[in-house]
Amino acid sequence: MISKQYIKDLEFKDIYEFFNYVVESKINGNYRQTKEFISKMSWDQRRAFKTYLDENFIDAKTKQEFFNMLLEA
Repeated sequence: MISKQYIKDLEFKDIYEFFNYVVESKINGNYRQTKEFISKMSWDQRRAFKTYLDENFIDAKTKQEFFNMLLEA
């Protein structure tokens, strides 16, 4: 689970800034880091991340790649 303290340690205001960082990590080619972040998410956080992707990204291919990572974690 990604704790509030972990988010604070990374200097983010909230979980949504963290989600954005996860997306940026993937876009920048840091696949291993992206998988690590996703594996640390609780099931509820993974659902929230999926909703975040649905609401903020149009690129279906990128969303599908993230959904696959969510399933693998």
